[in-house]
Amino acid sequence: MLEIVLAILAAFSLAPQMTSASGIERHMAVNSFPQAAAVSRPAPPIKRRVESLGVETTGKAAFVADVATGSVLFSKNAHDILPIASLTKLMTAIVVMDSGYDLDEPLTFMNEDFQNDGGKDVFVVGETITRREALSALLVGSVNVAGNVLARAGQTREEFVKAMNDMAVQMNLASPVFVDPTGLNPENRASAADVAALMSKALSYPEIRTIVALPQVVIEGQTGNSYRINSTNLLLNSFLNKEPYQVIGGKTGSLPEAGYCMAQLTRNADSNEIVAVTLASDNHFSRYQDVKALTAWAFDTYQWE
Repeated sequence: MLEIVLAILAAFSLAPQMTSASGIERHMAVNSFPQAAAVSRPAPPIKRRVESLGVETTGKAAFVADVATGSVLFSKNAHDILPIASLTKLMTAIVVMDSGYDLDEPLTFMNEDFQNDGGKDVFVVGETITRREALSALLVGSVNVAGNVLARAGQTREEFVKAMNDMAVQMNLASPVFVDPTGLNPENRASAADVAALMSKALSYPEIRTIVALPQVVIEGQTGNSYRINSTNLLLNSFLNKEPYQVIGGKTGSLPEAGYCMAQLTRNADSNEIVAVTLASDNHFSRYQDVKALTAWAFDTYQWE
């Protein structure tokens, strides 16, 4: 009987719901978030400021959810399919972790890795670093050539991209399409709701949690070269990474076709975690402001048991 009830609740959670105010959507495929078993799942947060309808953001789409329960806290065009630029790298990291490859295996950069690197040649042909270090470059500095070498190592690039799309199906995501491991192709598309699920899934891996919290990484290549890579996440130096908050991790992305995008998972003093996403924000700095505003509003508006 319990299984039947849970199945009914899961089906209900997928049905579209709308608030009467501002037409804000309040539905999402909750089962796309990595969660504990249903019997031990915590209660969803409760809105204590019922009069608050949300915040104004510059992005075309925005989304905020409670990580533990998948409960939607804010939604703005959250199911519109948009280019996601380097937020694509979240799926790249997920596929690498899911593959079971040795993270300490050395990977050597080849000419082909630099053919679609966006002109940001951090490394050099012939350099060798570990798969873990390539992940760090990918997620901290959004280094495109790191995504290319990760996609090539152990399989073909085509096989890796197929694995990205297969993982999207496995995660019950509604909309994404992946065509490369870097996000440079504007045909990499997803909804803000799906990006939130990607962020949450990626940070369910302890190795990735460790990486994305770093403001900088220094990678010592086997050629003797040293590579200092700064995080693209400016919010690591914001109030969201000071008491009572903590930035667990974030990812940025931008393309002319995508605008400025960002996803971030933040924790409050009571260890409640929310994920906030903005897609197609107006400019480099407005995406950070959008995520700051969404996160602060959610923690101020909702309460957790």
